Amino acid sequence: MPVFIASISWMSLLFIALLSLYRLASKRSPKLPELPLTLLIVYFCIRFFSGIAQSLVASTDWGIWLTVTESIVLSWAVVRLVFAGALEIPLKVRGKKPFPRITRDFILFLCYAILVFIVLRLKSNINLVSLVTTSAALTVVLGFAAQSLLSNFFFGLVLQLERPIDIGDWIQVGDFIGMVTSINWKSTKLLTRDQIVVYIPNSEITSRIFLNYSKPDRKVRSKITIGLDYDAPPDLVKKVILEVLHRHQKVLKHPAPDILLISFGDSAILYEIRFWHENFSNEPKIKSEINILIWYALRRHNIAIPFPIRNIQHAHEERAHQEATREHRCKDMVRMFEKVPVLSPLSPGERAQLAHQVKIEPFGEGEIIVRQHEAGDSLYIITKGTCEVLLESQLHQFKQVAVLKKGDFFGEMSLLTGEPRSATVRAIEDTEVIVIQKDVFSEILSANSGISEYLGQVLAERQQQLAGQAGDGSALPVATPGGFIQKIKSFFGIS
Repeated sequence: MPVFIASISWMSLLFIALLSLYRLASKRSPKLPELPLTLLIVYFCIRFFSGIAQSLVASTDWGIWLTVTESIVLSWAVVRLVFAGALEIPLKVRGKKPFPRITRDFILFLCYAILVFIVLRLKSNINLVSLVTTSAALTVVLGFAAQSLLSNFFFGLVLQLERPIDIGDWIQVGDFIGMVTSINWKSTKLLTRDQIVVYIPNSEITSRIFLNYSKPDRKVRSKITIGLDYDAPPDLVKKVILEVLHRHQKVLKHPAPDILLISFGDSAILYEIRFWHENFSNEPKIKSEINILIWYALRRHNIAIPFPIRNIQHAHEERAHQEATREHRCKDMVRMFEKVPVLSPLSPGERAQLAHQVKIEPFGEGEIIVRQHEAGDSLYIITKGTCEVLLESQLHQFKQVAVLKKGDFFGEMSLLTGEPRSATVRAIEDTEVIVIQKDVFSEILSANSGISEYLGQVLAERQQQLAGQAGDGSALPVATPGGFIQKIKSFFGIS
């Protein structure tokens, strides 16, 4: 008999090893289905230690209870495997949503409880049903103790059956906004944007109004309110802001963003900016990025963001100060124009005239100033900041070919010939540029048509430099000075 018991014990140990190896292999290999083998391993562990105990100590009453425990655990293991094989694994193979955990646990709990009653009745002649029903006091105590737990449990079942929320949804319950990470027997767990875990009782979710930002789909509309100067035409405001929204990568094109004029305030016209996106988890960051881009866009179009303030100023002193500042800035621009080859043939008077007519525009970090292949007719000179020149390949990949700093310029080909932009220029940091547009430069060129020949030579040399920087054949073909001269005269209508 001891030899037989020992052989059973060692067989149990062998099964424990085989089952453990399978669990480890199934986690590493997606081809093997993951089976719930924990209860089966526990059963063989009990058999192993039971066999060793029986071989060392004579059988007593505790041996009966070991047998009962083995039977209970084995019945649980069989039920767990049947449940997985009949429901969980087929759903996973078909790629469908897994069986709700709380519903699964509830079904298994009922099965386990029934099996405990049956095994105890058959193996030890103990009737737990009569014990529980005859103890009225125990029943009342258990009922009161489990009232809150049962309430949350059944409300959790309601959440699983109706499925108003799923794992991964972003919801708002009261003051808490977070992503649903789990729904268990007692509560629903949320992870907020600040990476704080919040546990909300299931009864509280089902008994009050809550918002689900992830249903019926992931699209969410965000709103930004802004007050702008009364002098800014509403149509221009809408055009400037919509351009910012259309260029932001995370703003959806459909449904299209829109801007509403809400009201006329005491010091500003109030607008509501509305746009759609699919990144509710990053909504504050998206709003911040759009606000920053709008600020730069408004500055470039001289649209002010007013705020209520009372200033006592001497008007004549203020005008004198502004005029002195403007003249000082114009002198700085004239000195910069002398270093730009395209503007070097101009006379000092023509450079001064140009300095009084150009615009200065700000760009924020990451903003694109000009985009490759887009139409353009203006030259840019950097007065502050740093930019990078990017060439786009056929695979839509960008290669940095140059870095531009204060005093550098770009866009001369578009200014003088109207050709599309040959490269993309993007601000690396806060940048200010002087913008010389065709209509401004046309007045000077028409009055001094003789400089067209010099400009043609400059453009030819400039294009050769850019072709050498690209080094991969992606730049435009190099033209002759004579060809550029003809393009300049044709573009500006010079005979």
